Amino acid sequence: MNWWNLIYNFMDVQIIYEKIKRARELRLFTNCYAIDLAKNADQLWIKEEDFIFSYKDQGISRLIFFAKDWHAVDELLKLVYRGRYYLEFMTKNPDERVASSLTLIARMMRLSNPDCSFVFAEESSVMQYMNENVGETAQEEDAEEINRVLWETFRTEISHLLSDEEIRDKITEGQITIHRDNHIDAILQADVRPKKFYINQIVNKTDRNIIHAILLNRLNTYVKNGGKYLYAWVEDTNIASLKFHEKYGMKHDGMWSMIYCLNRQR
Repeated sequence: MNWWNLIYNFMDVQIIYEKIKRARELRLFTNCYAIDLAKNADQLWIKEEDFIFSYKDQGISRLIFFAKDWHAVDELLKLVYRGRYYLEFMTKNPDERVASSLTLIARMMRLSNPDCSFVFAEESSVMQYMNENVGETAQEEDAEEINRVLWETFRTEISHLLSDEEIRDKITEGQITIHRDNHIDAILQADVRPKKFYINQIVNKTDRNIIHAILLNRLNTYVKNGGKYLYAWVEDTNIASLKFHEKYGMKHDGMWSMIYCLNRQR
């Protein structure tokens, strides 16, 4: 292996930040959508100007690349050592030819509604579920139970699940609304900004009117404050979830998040 094809373990993350800056100047192809991911890097592989690094995320390893094209990504992946890694990227073409060593595990569709205020029109089918008395803002002491339900429901390699401490942070930010009947049976995690409402996680283990009421209450506040844009990422095989979001005027807007696995034996 040539000297530029190096692997760094527990490196100074400044190395990666400098390489990212250079990669941006070169306008390299990448799946890096948040530069802060570099601070958790634990391995780095380099080939000339192209590079790929891994970082730990709740017990799994994810890959971030900067390369000229998919062929260059494939060459970088040949350098990756033994282990199971996950690589995710966004595209408008779900049939795009990718690195041959990657195996597809999920295709996430971005569903969106540019103006969700229409949800509250009299003729809206979901208005039948409107109930201001349903749902409560989660408290920090609920974090472990909430997270247990999330981990029992979703796969972290697809849904980017969090630690109990991170869930507490989301609770502090006011992102999580719950319903309980002796135990928590419905959860809505939503990241709400002035101009966008992101449905992050939805769990409902009780009557369907419960989760609809919780979401409607959160949306009502958002719309009253001038918000319009509503979106979520949903796996294309999850028909029940697709139908749920459709009730809120959310349709596939053409964007996909493709999740691949690299299972390296050597």
